[in-house]
Amino acid sequence: MNKLKEKDMKDINDKKLYFYFSIVTVVIGIILAVIAYYSILVVEPEVRELLSKKENINENYKKAYVILKDPQIFARYQHFDSLAPIKAIFKNFDSKLKKNEEFNQNDLVYLQDVLLERRVLGSELTRNTMIFFFLLSIMGWLFYFSEFRKKSVNNAK
Repeated sequence: MNKLKEKDMKDINDKKLYFYFSIVTVVIGIILAVIAYYSILVVEPEVRELLSKKENINENYKKAYVILKDPQIFARYQHFDSLAPIKAIFKNFDSKLKKNEEFNQNDLVYLQDVLLERRVLGSELTRNTMIFFFLLSIMGWLFYFSEFRKKSVNNAK
């Protein structure tokens, strides 16, 4: 009687679930990789170069500020901690841009140590999140392929 119930019960096959889960997590990981490495390999070196130039400081700092004003996806400025007076920095720099005032060497501290540093931290967080999604995908693929093994073992019985 017990054997009859086991035969009548349909095995649950989660292959499709694992397959689609793995595909979605890989796609999310790839999107995060593009975002992170664009910031790490293109934007951050460009800003560092602008901030390190000693000639034409006003124009270089203005360009760097405009680039840094649009933050990295995981480093949105509205989530800044209270230690960094980010709203005051933005208000000051936006006012300078509007009035066409000069950026000077004193502004480097805010551009480099506050805005650029936050962007770098956001890029690192994006990269770490990408790694997390790739690991989730690997786990999904392992479960997906284990379903084949489970099915072949059940068919051998």
